[in-house]
Amino acid sequence: MPKNQSTAAQTARRASRSGGKYTEALRRAATNDAPRPPHVLRFLAERSGNLYHLVGGIAAAWAYSGQRVLLLEEAEDYWRWTMRPGSRGRRKKEIEPATPPEPTTSTLWSSPDGPGLLTRHTCMWETRHPAQENNRGFPLTDRSPLAAAVADAIGAYDVIVLLPRHWSYPDRDIATAHAVLGEIDVFPDTDCRTVLPGPGGEEKGVPLSPEQSAAVLRERCLGFLFGSPHLPIALDGVIWQSNWELPVDADYLEGVDRDMNRAGLRPLGWSLAGRRPLPHKQLPEPDQLKDPDFVQQYQLIAERLRAALDARPVGRK
Repeated sequence: MPKNQSTAAQTARRASRSGGKYTEALRRAATNDAPRPPHVLRFLAERSGNLYHLVGGIAAAWAYSGQRVLLLEEAEDYWRWTMRPGSRGRRKKEIEPATPPEPTTSTLWSSPDGPGLLTRHTCMWETRHPAQENNRGFPLTDRSPLAAAVADAIGAYDVIVLLPRHWSYPDRDIATAHAVLGEIDVFPDTDCRTVLPGPGGEEKGVPLSPEQSAAVLRERCLGFLFGSPHLPIALDGVIWQSNWELPVDADYLEGVDRDMNRAGLRPLGWSLAGRRPLPHKQLPEPDQLKDPDFVQQYQLIAERLRAALDARPVGRK
């Protein structure tokens, strides 16, 4: 061990010489020296189809900075529902047995001279058992495959990003952190319900203040967070992506961020796509992930999000 390296015992002895109890100081020092478990991150979005490039870019930026990142993706549902004629004109659903797909793993990017790594692993997250009479005909679901996949990756990665088929509902039993992705089609800088006459006879909307715009964005893009089943969830921040050019300047966006922060939604940055990303519902291609210019677009957001994750208390959900 290097001569100047501090150990938990050495730290505890220094604390005891200052008047503290050795055992308590040792416990605190050992806790501080212990490696922090990896973040299991769940992005939440009402419509995830256009946000795969954003998530892939953030993960790639983490990998470029020397982190080991796993994209844990849920495989397509292989369960097939068939309709069988029932009695009295009713039709009854039943599940046909099917063979689940095998898990697949691929390396999307790896650093040639460092620990940076971006891996994609696709597997089934749950199994379903035949319906029984006491559960009204619904199949019984078992989420242990997802828990097992996360447990297998704990020691090998710094960040595990969950990519479910449906992004809106949080996996509270698995994820340790949640970030919201807000997708903007039309930025609310004017009131569409009230118009003013323009100089050329045209009509234009009444301008909104940054605070008013922030309120509209919360209602329009984050409303899905407040729907059923009304489960409380601790959010670590909000990332915005606009599919078109923004009609406002940086000062206006700073005002929007201040109001979001006042409302308890930590702003993590703006991704200005300028157009709808293509292809739909696909992560960036490996060639894009190897392009420094592509990854650089997401560097600032990735740094802010990682700082927010590292600031959260260990074990909080």
